[in-house]
Amino acid sequence: MLAIFDSHPVQYRAPVYQELERLMPGSFHVFYATDISMRKDGGVGFGKTAAWDVPLLDGYPHTLLNQERGNALDDFRSLHGRGLARIFDTYRPKAILQTQFLYAYDFAALFQARMRRIPVWIRLETQDQANQRSRDKAAIRSIVYRLLYSQVQKAFYIGALNREHLLQHGFKPRQLARAPYCTVDHFENSSEAEFSRIRETSRHQLGIGADRIVIGFFGKLIPKKTPDLLMQMIPFLKPALNRKLTLLYVGSGEMEAAMQASARQLQQLGVAVIFAGFINQSAIRNYYAATDIMVLASRYAGETWGLVVNEALQAGCGVVVSEAVGCSREFGEWERVRTIPVEDALALARAVEELAVFPRQFAWARERMKNYSVGTSAKEIARQIKEMLPAC
Repeated sequence: MLAIFDSHPVQYRAPVYQELERLMPGSFHVFYATDISMRKDGGVGFGKTAAWDVPLLDGYPHTLLNQERGNALDDFRSLHGRGLARIFDTYRPKAILQTQFLYAYDFAALFQARMRRIPVWIRLETQDQANQRSRDKAAIRSIVYRLLYSQVQKAFYIGALNREHLLQHGFKPRQLARAPYCTVDHFENSSEAEFSRIRETSRHQLGIGADRIVIGFFGKLIPKKTPDLLMQMIPFLKPALNRKLTLLYVGSGEMEAAMQASARQLQQLGVAVIFAGFINQSAIRNYYAATDIMVLASRYAGETWGLVVNEALQAGCGVVVSEAVGCSREFGEWERVRTIPVEDALALARAVEELAVFPRQFAWARERMKNYSVGTSAKEIARQIKEMLPAC
């Protein structure tokens, strides 16, 4: 059995576990330190009282270990890791898979595995370009990762930058396998006609006319993601485009009040701004369908991937990302994707103008996005289980 030690149910990891159970039933067990993301106590991190409304705990074997100390996910000690020896003794895994090294819980699982000489696998999102560091800090960080990875036998890399990080810090190519970052495809098996119906209905409900060009932002309204850059680009756009523009913000956060004040000033230029608030997973596809161009213009503050880009491409949106967004290495050269410098409103305006000439086409990226599917990741993990743990 493969034991997976995860901090909490996450909407982009649980589907991989569900698919893995379909492919290899009974071959693994997920151990969650906390179920905070399933509770209505702000666990999803959008500054609202909310919880994910998709079945993150259905369809695969799991155990909640209640490892919280204080406010879960706040700091290193907030998931404590006590009692894991009993889990190892009871389940006797042949290998473990870890998804982060952020909490005491993670290092307790690593310690228990190495003490028993059980192979350790990882699937992390870590890379070296998401943050800017001094030379000294980068050197110390590199030493720490080399020491940590010396205890790991197999790594599933989520993308190009993650792979480079792993190779840079001691892994050999033979130790690596590709299990890309992925999201549930909300439009799987949808026809062009069905997508058009969803798009038309969604825009009607939002009060968006058929002739409007919708620039969407999806995520937390926090400084790291610079959601206000969409507003800052407006003076640089051609007036004819401004008059047709609607900015759609899907998410909430600390910047929301200030941005709403700025939005009122944009009305004078003919730019409409809609704040949809936090939208849960069961309804999110309607907002992607309503969007023409999705923008994720994050700073160098830890945007290691940017899964909203996956979702936008699955929905056929054009996409603009900053150089700080990890998946820009994966998607930046695609036909309807543009990469811009960080915090460059003029570059964003030019990218939007270039993408605005493309007709809205649902399926333009769908074939290529199959390489970033839940099934692709689950199949690779299943293959490794079969090869390395034949008794499972």
